Amino acid sequence: MSAQETPHHRHPRKLGSRDGLFQRGGWWWIDYHDAEGRRHRKKTAPDYQTTKITYRETMTAIAKGEVLGVREEGLRLKDFVERRYWPAVGGTLAPMWAERSRAMLDRMLLPRFGDLKLSKIRREAIETWYAERLSQVSATTANKEPGRLKHLLGRAVAWGYLKASPALLIKKAKEAPGRTRYLSGDERDRLLNGAEVTVKAKDGRTWMAPRRPNRVLRLYILAALHTGARRGELARLRWADVDMRARTITFRHTKNGHARSVPITDTLREAFATLPRPLSPEASLLPEREPKVVSRAFSRLVADLQIPNLPFHDLRHDAASALTMAGVSQRAVMEILGHRDPRMTMRYQHLSPGHLRDAMRALDGALSAIDSTPLAAPDSAVQQR
Repeated sequence: MSAQETPHHRHPRKLGSRDGLFQRGGWWWIDYHDAEGRRHRKKTAPDYQTTKITYRETMTAIAKGEVLGVREEGLRLKDFVERRYWPAVGGTLAPMWAERSRAMLDRMLLPRFGDLKLSKIRREAIETWYAERLSQVSATTANKEPGRLKHLLGRAVAWGYLKASPALLIKKAKEAPGRTRYLSGDERDRLLNGAEVTVKAKDGRTWMAPRRPNRVLRLYILAALHTGARRGELARLRWADVDMRARTITFRHTKNGHARSVPITDTLREAFATLPRPLSPEASLLPEREPKVVSRAFSRLVADLQIPNLPFHDLRHDAASALTMAGVSQRAVMEILGHRDPRMTMRYQHLSPGHLRDAMRALDGALSAIDSTPLAAPDSAVQQR
């Protein structure tokens, strides 16, 4: 007689949750509660002995914390990313940030952790990898990668695929203070109007030749200097975003996802007025260019003009610096640039040549006013004593 056909009395046991085994349709099942208290019933084997062994192994695993009571136990990180995480998160990111985030996953995170099960990723492994990245790139660059991993694993926890995130307590390295680069008047003039530059041939001959930005690049440079906008924000502008009568421009597709409207300067309004206006308000305001193409063209221009250490993003810093040095309030600079964190704007505060002097002048005036205030007459009762 086979084990499947063995009568129940050959294996005396108590049915129900105390035992955890039961038979249904000729097969044995196990009935147990996982570490989270959720009940599970699983079809196991046609014979009692195999089912009993499976049940004992399962209960041992629960006691050791190996059975987490999560969805799709054993799911690997790369499968979670492709099937769950990226389809839900990718579309919520701004196009430029989505591209960077996907590249971060494909080049850094998935090659290192992709084949690991979510439940097998350990904090030690993450910190070891993070230390390696800090030895290879700047803290600013390295901090973005564990930030993406932390968000990824946080979503796994929130959606029930992981009990706790091993990246939760990973601390970011301290980043160097943000660079503040602003232009001189001569540099701004050369960027917009060009200059005579020295050209050197391979045979050593040299001569002077004009070098200036093309029409499209000049328009991007002018817009960046007069709005403080990022290159991606400029590239995604539509005619519907500009109100020439109200003299405002609205950036809807921003890095932080919060739209902002700022007044248009007279110079920029005149430049927009010269552009041919299409019938569709959804047409691009500036000539369509990929942000990377704009940056490459800008890099070639500044190299020819011999302007050192100036990527396109520094035009945003220059706008912030110019606003601050003109005495514009920190709050106004924040709103124009779309900063969510005041610390991002405070880096420009020291550039205002007179803000500390004005503050101390105000202090001197306040103290002088106090000193000149006559004291109250002494109480007569006190005098008599």
